[in-house]
Amino acid sequence: MKVVLCSDYFYPKLGGITTHVEYLAKSLEKRGHEVVVLTKKAEFDDRIHGLNVVRVGSLFNSSNPLDVPNTSEIEYFFSSFKPDVVHSHHAFSPLSLFAISVAKKLGIATVLTTHSIQFMYDFDLLWRPSSYVLYPIRQMINEADRIIAVSRAAKTFIRYFTRKDVTVIPNGVCVNEFALSRKLYDGRSILFVGRLVYRKGVHLLLDLMQHVLHEVPEANLTVAGAGYLAKPLRYLAKTRGLREKVTLVLKPERQELIELYRRSNVFVMPSIYGESFGIVLLEAMASKTPIVAINQGGIGEVVKHGETGFLVNKGEVETMAHHVARLLRDRGLAKLIADKAYKEVRRYDWSVIVRRIEKVYEDVLGERKL
Repeated sequence: MKVVLCSDYFYPKLGGITTHVEYLAKSLEKRGHEVVVLTKKAEFDDRIHGLNVVRVGSLFNSSNPLDVPNTSEIEYFFSSFKPDVVHSHHAFSPLSLFAISVAKKLGIATVLTTHSIQFMYDFDLLWRPSSYVLYPIRQMINEADRIIAVSRAAKTFIRYFTRKDVTVIPNGVCVNEFALSRKLYDGRSILFVGRLVYRKGVHLLLDLMQHVLHEVPEANLTVAGAGYLAKPLRYLAKTRGLREKVTLVLKPERQELIELYRRSNVFVMPSIYGESFGIVLLEAMASKTPIVAINQGGIGEVVKHGETGFLVNKGEVETMAHHVARLLRDRGLAKLIADKAYKEVRRYDWSVIVRRIEKVYEDVLGERKL
């Protein structure tokens, strides 16, 4: 079938949605489908990832996720390409929602995947009335024929905006891309991967390291990503005497990122809110890197405490550091956790996830024929 994946979040922007859309496109192509990624115009060489990408203009001629796309360009492309399914990603960004509206106007089947949750995502007294204040968004979400959520947490949040059935299909990972025949443990390497922003808990990393160093003096931390907290993090590491213990890797290339996972002994995820799933968890599991994370949002749906990683409550930085130090010191425990996680992550492989998404497409098209 002919599928268009629509997203405001795509290269050169980095993040979970970008990764999801890229690998879904490649996985669908492997299954024999004709796939186009529709996103907004930006300075980027789309040949790098080997995908068929169409970029449309926007109100302010920017790639900002909140910039409203040119709907006439979307309609022209849909009319000429004639897709069987339009699959939008992110339930609260303009290109994603406008693409669904245009597709509905043209009689094209539509699917919407919600990737996000917000602060206090399950607080009924906040979000139920807010969803009616945001009625235009609510109305556009409900134009989708079928809605997918990447986690139960994401499903909980989107249900404030729709009464439609929501299917939970998690994010995927290309397991073999991260897998390695033998994991080498040096007993000191800690890794964080993610956007360097407040909600990811980046500000907690230095506190975490100071606690870890009390137990494992030779420990070191690599922080990989990009964001507005990059410069403050580097400055604070210097002023707190951690310059030699914290390495900042900005905007790592894919292969460089894979190598960072493979060389690391513990992966930390200190996100404090808004984490609907976390593809980085799957990447760590696939590389046999034990996880220590704050248990919020959809994280507890992926990591089982004491089995495939360790979870702590928000604010328990010292407890988090203790688990990190324990995994660095106890190679047997680290291997046990990593091996269990590796077995678990197999069910998230893109070869499995793509079939579940493909089934949603088939169901929507089948319903339209009735």
